[in-house]
Amino acid sequence: MATSKQVFSEKFIGIALLSLAGPFIWVVHFAVVYGVHHIVCATLKNNADFWVHIAIIVITVAALLALLALIIKPDILQRLDRDQVRQETTKEFFAGIMRLLALLSVFGVLWSGIALFFLPTCASVS
Repeated sequence: MATSKQVFSEKFIGIALLSLAGPFIWVVHFAVVYGVHHIVCATLKNNADFWVHIAIIVITVAALLALLALIIKPDILQRLDRDQVRQETTKEFFAGIMRLLALLSVFGVLWSGIALFFLPTCASVS
């Protein structure tokens, strides 16, 4: 009985997961925004508006900066593949996927962050 050859290397899986960094940042932003929102509203009650606004703005700006870094400098993928194992077209493909997913995630982060200005701050917790 022969052992099967390993199809995916650990570097490939790392590169594939890194190309999904944009959606991961989006998910973390979404969870933190709504988690912080409800925790601050539950603990501060009437004085929560200011702190919720500040926290969501800071979290949104941090997420947008991380996503913009992925869009502007996708060469982080090339640094993972120092051995030049992957073909150039594969690297370009994953860099392009990372950029497009990060761009999509920018819209998701903005959507969650902008909701702060249109919805009442602590109406659901009161």
